[in-house]
This record gives sequence, C-alpha cells and structure tokens, in this order.
Amino acid sequence: MKKTIALVCALVIVLSLCAACGSSSAPAADAGSAITTLEAGKLTVSSSPDFPPFEYTDDSGAIVGIEPEIMALIADKLGLELVIDAMDFDSALLAAQQGKSDAVVSGVTVTEDRKLVYDFTDTYISITQAIVSKEGSGITMENLGEQTIGVQRGTTGHIYAEDDYGTDHVVAYDTYTTVFQALMNDQIDCILMDDAVAKAYIAANPGLVMAESTYEPENFAFGVSKGNTALVEGINAALAELTADGTVQAIVDKYMAE
Repeated sequence: MKKTIALVCALVIVLSLCAACGSSSAPAADAGSAITTLEAGKLTVSSSPDFPPFEYTDDSGAIVGIEPEIMALIADKLGLELVIDAMDFDSALLAAQQGKSDAVVSGVTVTEDRKLVYDFTDTYISITQAIVSKEGSGITMENLGEQTIGVQRGTTGHIYAEDDYGTDHVVAYDTYTTVFQALMNDQIDCILMDDAVAKAYIAANPGLVMAESTYEPENFAFGVSKGNTALVEGINAALAELTADGTVQAIVDKYMAE
C-alpha cells in the first residue's frame, strides 16, 4: 500500500512538472485566454480605409493594407476573429476612446495627448509629414503658411497646420478622398499628410507632386481602449513575434511596392 501511495505521489509530481514546463513555453496565442474584448472571441477595431497603403478597400470592397494584414495575424495568434468597422478617421479615434471598438487601427501617430485617452501598443513603423500640391505650384515648407491647406480631420497634419498657421489657412475634410477632390478642383492649394500615403495618392493621380516637410518623424501604433492592459500585452507579444521573424517588414514592403 505504501508503495502504491508513493507511486501515485511521484506521478502527481511528474505531471505537475510537465504542466509547468508546458506553460513556460506557451506561444503568444495563449495570451488570448486572459483578454477581454467587446464581443467574446472577436477583436473589433475601428478604421478609416482611405489611407493607402496602410488601409484601403480593394476592387471587391474588402478592407486591405498594411495594418489590416498585420492585425489579422495578431488576432489569429490571440485566438480571436478580426472585425473591422469602417468609418471616417475622427470617428475611428472616438470609437476606441469611447469603448465602442477594442482599438483604433488607422495609421495612428503616438502623441502625448493621445496617450491620455488610449493605451498604445509598441510602434511598428515611422513616417513623416509631406506636402502634396499640383505640378508647377512651387509650394514648399517655406511658403506653406501662405496657402490654403487641406487636411483630413483629426490627423496630425490637421493639428500641425492649425497650430502653425491658424484655422483661417486650414480646411478639414472627413476623408482623404474628399481632400484630394478639393485639391483637384482648386478649392485648396495643397495637402499636409503622411508621406507614405501621399506617394500612394500621387501614383494614382497624375499631375501631383510631393514636397518634404520639416516636421519630426512620427511613430505609428495601435490605440487600445484605455485600461485594457491585457489586450495591449497580447498584441505586443504577437507583434514582437511577427517583427522578429520578418513578417511585419515583408508586409510593409509588399504594400509599399504596390
């Protein structure tokens, strides 16, 4: 009997050790079990899909781009289904801030003011502001303050333009589609926007040029609803894996080339 008890005890110890070993090597996907989202089993993100190559709609109407592809892989690692709610940029920011989405995934620059209302994930890319105008306009950073500047509402370009040149020189639109329509119709002189996105629009709209700005580089990250620490940690763990194995860079390179 004592031998039987001893064997049972030994077996319990071995099983406990095996369980402990298994938990220490768990992949990032296991983090999903501790994550709370708006809807169980789903990761709901708000996004403005007029921001190529970061997010936009393809010919079939599907939302594609750098961030949707990265976020789909992250959601899969967390054992969650990705749901993208499309809306204008300002509304996408508010949705995450008000807890109507789990996160805003829409080319969001990390700023001190935004840190007050979101818990940001790690940065995955840096960009800079650029000036888009018609060929022959001669618009540069030096004479930007003399122009009527078009921006997308709520973006850092919007913030910089109003802070530096005043509201009289700035016209804000809900989407970049309408900003570019205004430029082509001579309702504004130029656009202040992220350089990678500017290149995508210029490639699709002959007759436009880009000038560099002197603004500091900006870091893009995903803005999670304030207080959802488990989700931030889960996304960061998955993002670290995707960065380490080269997946993030491959996705960025693919869409930048397109």
